[in-house]
Amino acid sequence: MRFSPSLTLAGLASLATTSVLAQVPFFGAPQSLAQVSVGEDVLVSVFQGGSNSQFEDVAIALGISQCFDGANSLDVFYTGPFIATFVGTSRYQNFTVTIPSFYEAGQFAQVTAALFTLTGAGAFPALETIAVVLEVV
Repeated sequence: MRFSPSLTLAGLASLATTSVLAQVPFFGAPQSLAQVSVGEDVLVSVFQGGSNSQFEDVAIALGISQCFDGANSLDVFYTGPFIATFVGTSRYQNFTVTIPSFYEAGQFAQVTAALFTLTGAGAFPALETIAVVLEVV
């Protein structure tokens, strides 16, 4: 019996994608379009969903950018290990961040997280990014 190499690789890619998608990260807080003030401390909860595969959290980067400022830059709050606490089948880590003093009231800001993990027995690298938009008041 002969197997088509492209079909076999496509099948493996599909399995790897399914494993990675089962653990998609999401924000527990803040909620989308939450109102925040300049200089305010805000709780940011980053959740990583459960997985059927073995995994290793490698790192997370967390930052904020003022929407529509044209600069496309990110003010970084945190870079380092993702040290998660389990709750049910998910895991999370809380961060307390301060809305930068130079952000403008009446504008929107986007909090972005990038989570890097190794998934499965073959340590398949996965980088997931998520974002939530906040209203600066």
